[in-house]
Amino acid sequence: MSALTDYLRILRKRKLLVLAAVVCCAATALAASTATIPVYRASAKLLVMARTQPSGGVSSAYEGALLSQQLMQSFAAVIEARPTAEAALRRQYENIPAGVLQQRVKAEPIPDTLLIELSIEDIDPARAQRLTNAVALAFVDQVPTLQGGSTVRVSLVEPALRPTVPVRPQTRFNVALAAMLGLMLGVGVAFLAEHLDTSIRSADALEVAAGAPVVGTIPLFEATEQPLPVVSEPRSVEAEAFRKLRTNLSFLGVDRGSLCCVVTSPSVGEGKSTVTANLAMAIAQSGLRVIVVEADLRRPTVHRLFGLQHRVGTTTVLLDHADVDDALQQLDEEPVAVLTSGQIPPNPSELLGSRPMGELVAELRRRADVVLIDSAPLLPVADPVVVSQFADGMLLVARAGSTTRDHIKAARAACDRGGARVLGVVLNAAPQNADRAAYYGYYGPREPEAVQANGNGSRASRHARSKAGA
Repeated sequence: MSALTDYLRILRKRKLLVLAAVVCCAATALAASTATIPVYRASAKLLVMARTQPSGGVSSAYEGALLSQQLMQSFAAVIEARPTAEAALRRQYENIPAGVLQQRVKAEPIPDTLLIELSIEDIDPARAQRLTNAVALAFVDQVPTLQGGSTVRVSLVEPALRPTVPVRPQTRFNVALAAMLGLMLGVGVAFLAEHLDTSIRSADALEVAAGAPVVGTIPLFEATEQPLPVVSEPRSVEAEAFRKLRTNLSFLGVDRGSLCCVVTSPSVGEGKSTVTANLAMAIAQSGLRVIVVEADLRRPTVHRLFGLQHRVGTTTVLLDHADVDDALQQLDEEPVAVLTSGQIPPNPSELLGSRPMGELVAELRRRADVVLIDSAPLLPVADPVVVSQFADGMLLVARAGSTTRDHIKAARAACDRGGARVLGVVLNAAPQNADRAAYYGYYGPREPEAVQANGNGSRASRHARSKAGA
């Protein structure tokens, strides 16, 4: 049952691929059938009867029928012979060589009867009719001249009629057959694509690849429109997912006075900064003090999510150009402070691994309950491993459908080589399912006040606008 469920899941996921294969094959068959010149078949029936004496009785009739049966195959071969074709063209002149006509003539005895079915195919239905009748009559005229022909009588019992429906191409049959072949091809390609697809799509697959527990699964949402759903949409599925991540993360620091965690991902574009910002807001809503450190000194993003300036920040403090108090930016009405990146340095790894960085992290841990360090991706650079020496461990973010098993395994191997502890992994942008409807059904519709607040923007967004104005 589990295997059948997996097969159905694969087909649902790859349904567009299967549908494309069916449509392409059916369209190809339709185009080929439309481009094919129609061929028509005209048929006639000849009756072969042995001549018998009326006074012979039943015995004579039986012998005549037996003789007719014995001659059926021979007469069919004579009909398909070249002399018959030549005689037919003398009777009914057509602009066609005798050899070509001979190839088109088909004569088959009808089983358990004394009838021979004669058929000819041609692209012109009228010519097919004329040639068929001409060959039949030419053969009837030839029978008396054959060996033993005087004892047999052949008559044309069913002349050929003009065909109205072509025998080739059979468009409907071709399209249906091609659609079936396309379906089988599509299913095969779907399973092949699933086998070759190494991207992480489920929490179970992520946990196996990373060798670490999955502490959070974040559903896919429009981060460009609502980057902080924890604040702007607190009753949404996304916000609840970040709160679950907060709860799971809290168990990791249960025996510590404070928790310092490096948030990173194997590659670029997997949503680590968005996860960091929303996780910080979710932790702050539980009453804990949170400091977010923007330690991605190559492509900083956190300051844009909060709408903060980043001219003064981590690098400024590390180079002793400003105090921590001057660099930290407190969010309005939230126990969250952000230390943005500062100016982009030429040597991020050396700066993040320096003694001042260790002193800075120690100072921030004294000021907050949780310190989240948003670092650069793990595989391209060594920054996350370098800065992890000052933290309790790493939180590794993978994006469903984008991060591959090989990337996760390589990231975990890099952490192990560098001595960095992986606290857990987060599956970001996971496909939404029926849980979303169940969640909203439990909480009911949003109140007008909540909708109005969403329309005016979150507190973090209002804080961002005030900072921008300043």
